[in-house]
Formats: sequence, structure tokens, C-alpha cells
Amino acid sequence: MSAVEDVKEILDSRRAFIFEIPGSDDAKSYYIGTPSGEDIRKADWEYSKIYAQAISDKLLTQAQMTDALQEAGIISDEYESQVERVRIQLGAELFRLENLMEAASDDEKESTAREIGRLRDELFVLNQRVNGPMANTCENLAEDARTDFLTCRIVENENGKNVWETYEDYRNDENTALTVRSRFEVMLWMQGLESNFLENTPEQQTLRSIAVSRAEEEIAAEEIAEAEKESGKVGSEAVEDSKDVTTRKKVAKKKSGSPRGRPKGSKSKTKKDTKAASKPPKSK
Repeated sequence: MSAVEDVKEILDSRRAFIFEIPGSDDAKSYYIGTPSGEDIRKADWEYSKIYAQAISDKLLTQAQMTDALQEAGIISDEYESQVERVRIQLGAELFRLENLMEAASDDEKESTAREIGRLRDELFVLNQRVNGPMANTCENLAEDARTDFLTCRIVENENGKNVWETYEDYRNDENTALTVRSRFEVMLWMQGLESNFLENTPEQQTLRSIAVSRAEEEIAAEEIAEAEKESGKVGSEAVEDSKDVTTRKKVAKKKSGSPRGRPKGSKSKTKKDTKAASKPPKSK
């Protein structure tokens, strides 16, 4: 393998995300590279600077915030029992969905999948009672600074060049939509999560499979109805005729002179991103 091919393989293996430009139909691909040792050391230095500044400004640490939330009754035995109850219910429903037999009806699978989604939302709301205040502790503010620095150092364009040359360029960039999205993608990358992880949860896979199955059934019913209308037959004879109708449509389409192959530039090089995380953010 040549040096050029080596470089191309490295660039193609980078994690990618698509950023849709606000106010237009255009989209651009960005990539997450690998931080160098120097990048990591400087990111740790940013953490230390912001942590020291937060302490100097008399902001609360995570331990102090926990004590304050307990004193205010936001964290209590009742609250923790409620969180544990929802977690157990969520785990039970996930187990049930994963072990439903193929013979189970789509309605049963759909009902279980939607219950899982409801429980995830409930758990998220419960966790936000604590995660919201915790976001303003010394540790979390410092961790945010570290993530910001790494983002400015590892987000690249298609040519492998950094989007921002310096940390100041990143902090002063007026394109806040891009900086926020880039930071979010880096956070997911650091936690080992894919951009589209929400689309690949068991309940979303189940709902998507059911939707595809129902769409196929509707198309088949329309083809049978069309065959019955054309031939005056019903039942199994119409089913056979519907296959002939489908075949004739395909042949006619080929003969119509429609261009074959994929239009230039239509192949997407990356996966579509996710919109929002259902998993509650962890306290840092």
C-alpha cells in the first residue's frame, strides 16, 4: 500500500458527523481526529485553571452541592427510591422486549417498546433534578473547559485540517451552532457512544422494524387490490396476478430510459446524526 493510500485509509476511518447549515439545505462533513499527547496535557491544564478559578469565586464543589441538595430536600430517600424503581422497571421492560418470541404480535412488541421510551423519559426528568445543579459545580465547569479545548484540537475538515487553529478561534467563533454541535459529538466520542446511538436502542429498532413491516403490508395490499381490479380475480389468484403487476412495472421502468446507477454525489459518506440524548448526562 502506497503512502497516499495509507493517508486516505486513515482519513476515511475517522469518526464523522454531518452538520446541516442553519437556514439552508446544505450540509458539510466534519471529522474527529485523535488528540496528541500535547493536546491532552493542555486540556488538563485548562481543567486545572478553571477549577482553581471556580474555587476562588467560591462556587460549590460536587460534594458541597450534594450536601446542599440533601439539605433542601431535593435529594432524599424518597427521591432515590423513585429513581431506583424506574430503573428496575426500565430494566425489566428491556429484558421483556429482548425475549419476546417471534410469534408475539406487533402490537405487543410496539406496546413494550413505547413503555421503554416512556420510562427513559421519566428517568431523565428525575436525574435532571440533580444533574442540572451539578452542572455548575467546580468539577463540571472545569470538565467543560477540558472538553472545549479537546474539541478545538481534534475536530477536522475533510482534508484532515483543524477547523480552528487556536483555542481562541474556537471560543470566539460566531458560528455557535457548529461549535455546540462539535462539542456534543466530542462528548459522545469520549463516552464511547455513536452519533446515532438513539436510533439503535432496542425499542427504536423494534419500532422501526414494525413500521417497515406495516409499510410492506400496505404496499402488498395495494398491489393485490390493483390485480383484482385488472383481472377480476380475488384471493390467491389475485396474489399471483399482483406479482405479475409488480414485474411489469419494473420492466416498464427499465424500458422508459431512466438513467441507471447512483447520481454523482448522492452517496452519503457518513451516518446521519442524532437529535437529542435520552440517556441523562452523568455528573462529572
